[in-house]
Amino acid sequence: MMRGKLSKIIVVSLLTTWLAACQSGGGAVPPDSTAKGGEEGGAALAKKVSETPTELVFYTGINGWTEETFMENYGNLIQKKFPNYKLKFIPQTSGNKDLQAAITSGQTIDILISSIGLTSTFLLAFDMQYDISELIKKYDYKLDRLEPSTVEIQRQLANGGIYGLPANTTSAALFYNKDLFDRFGVSYPKEGMTWDELYDLARRMTRQEEGKQYKGFLMSFQHLMLLNQLSASHVDPKTNKSLFTSEPFTKAFSNLSRFYTIPGNGLPNPQKYTMAEQQDLFYKDKSLAMYAALSTTSSTFKDQVNWDVIQLPYHKELLGVGPQSYPNYFYISAGSKNKDAAFQVLDYVTSNEFQEFFVKRGSPSILKDKSKLEALFASEVPYLKGKNVKSLLPEKFAAPTVKTVHQAAADKELLTALTDWINGKDVNNALREASERLDKAIEAANK
Repeated sequence: MMRGKLSKIIVVSLLTTWLAACQSGGGAVPPDSTAKGGEEGGAALAKKVSETPTELVFYTGINGWTEETFMENYGNLIQKKFPNYKLKFIPQTSGNKDLQAAITSGQTIDILISSIGLTSTFLLAFDMQYDISELIKKYDYKLDRLEPSTVEIQRQLANGGIYGLPANTTSAALFYNKDLFDRFGVSYPKEGMTWDELYDLARRMTRQEEGKQYKGFLMSFQHLMLLNQLSASHVDPKTNKSLFTSEPFTKAFSNLSRFYTIPGNGLPNPQKYTMAEQQDLFYKDKSLAMYAALSTTSSTFKDQVNWDVIQLPYHKELLGVGPQSYPNYFYISAGSKNKDAAFQVLDYVTSNEFQEFFVKRGSPSILKDKSKLEALFASEVPYLKGKNVKSLLPEKFAAPTVKTVHQAAADKELLTALTDWINGKDVNNALREASERLDKAIEAANK
C-alpha cells in the first residue's frame, strides 16, 4: 500500500516542507485572530480571507476529469463566488500515481475532492488528512445544517475530528428495464420489497428465449457491500484486522452472492468479476432485467434503455433501512499553505446556493433540510424526467461503516472471495481465505 511506501519515494526535504506546512495552518489570516474569529466574528474574518488574492490547487480522485470538467462541475461557481482566488486543477489519468507524482515533485494540493469510497486511496494513503475542527470553530460553521450521516462518517474517519465537508451524496438503488417486464408479462419490482422477494423475482425473470439468455438481477457487488444495510465493516479500524468472517459481514456477503447462483444468472465471466460487463448487459445488450448500483449510474445509460428505479430491497429484520450514504467530500490537504482560504470553498459548496445548483443537475442535497430544494431536483436533467427519482436515495440511510486506508485491498480480496465461491468453494472457506490474504496485505502495507 502507498502509506507504507510513500516515505521511501518522497525525499526528506519535501517531507520537511510538507510537515512544516501542516503545522502552519496556512492562509492569509491576521495573526492575532483567535479560533473564534477574534472580535470581528467568523463572517467578517471569512470576508477578509475571501478577498485576499490566493491560488488554490484542486485534485479529484476521478479518472478522466479535465480542467473543463472540473470547471463545469465545481470551478465556475467557485470562481464566481471568489473572484480573487486563482483556481488550478491537476487532472488524474492513472489512479493515485498522478497524486504521488504531484507530491514527489513538490506540488502542494490545497483541496482534494473524493468520494468516501476512494478517500482511503488518496487522502489517507498519502497522509494528507487534516482535522478542520478549529477552522469550523473559527468561522462559526454550522455542522447541524448537514445530513447527519455525512458528518458521522467524518467523525469515524477522523476519530472524533473531521477531515472534510460533503459537497453532495449518493447511495445505491435498483434500476429495472420496463420493456423486459412488459415483454414477459411480469409486474415491475415494487417499493418495500425484501431481498428474498427480489430473489424470487430474479428467478422468474431469468430465462432463455429464442436463443438469447436473459438475466434477472446483477449488481455492482463491491459498492453494495461497501454500503451494505447491515453496516458490516470490511476492516476493524482499531486492530487493522479483516472482518470478513464476522457474522454481519458473512450475512451481507451471502445475501448478495446467492443471486449469482441462480441458473442462467451468473457472472458474464465466472472466472473474473467486472462491474462493466454486468452494466453493459443492462443498457447495451438489454438482456438484464434489474441492476443494482450507485444511484448516479443512471448518468451512464441515460435514455439508452427504458428504465425506472426503486429503492434497494430491505432485509426482513431491518425493514425501512436502506443502504449507507456515499458522499463526495472536499478535503483540505495537510500540506496546504492556504487552509483558511480553502475553508471558504468548503463553506460555499455546502451553502444553499451551491446545493441548489447541484440539485438541479440531479445530485441529491447534503443539507438536512431539503424541503426547499426537492421541487428543483433534476429539473435540468432531461433523461430523469418522468422517472421515480425520489427513490435514488433511501428514505433512511443505514448506519455508516468506517472506510479505512485498507479499503482498496479489502475490495480486491472481497471480489476474489466472490469468484471463489461462485466456482464452488464453500462460502465460509472463501471468506476465511480472503480474510487471511487481506490481513497479510495489511501487515505488509504497515511495515
